[in-house]
Amino acid sequence: MRLALLLVLAAGPAAAQTCEIDLSAVETRISRLEPAHGMVLSDISCDAPTLPAHILMCDAAETPNAALWRMGRLDDLAWIYALENATGQDVDETNPPRDQDFLARRDACTDETCLCAALTEHTNASLGGTSPYPQ
Repeated sequence: MRLALLLVLAAGPAAAQTCEIDLSAVETRISRLEPAHGMVLSDISCDAPTLPAHILMCDAAETPNAALWRMGRLDDLAWIYALENATGQDVDETNPPRDQDFLARRDACTDETCLCAALTEHTNASLGGTSPYPQ
């Protein structure tokens, strides 16, 4: 995990700018969803990640202003929000149903560009016009 972080840091500012998002807009949207869905946690365990996508996400979790991890947090909340709106049913937030197709796409990513695209697409599908990302 540390090796991936070192590679990202060694690549310099260009790597940090791969996800061109408005992080403050992401944080604002998270703050609006968390009161109703705060129990929802990531499906990614950062104890010993092995998939490249999980390593990138977990390394981002340890970095100040970690766009990828915050994008993942927003996506988790957005999915539950969309699911509850579509079904009219509350979900068990301690063990929510997951979008397996999305998880397969996300987990197949090996770089930040792929993760950004997957997270943006899925969050936009979940939140529609209230997503902080361009549609």
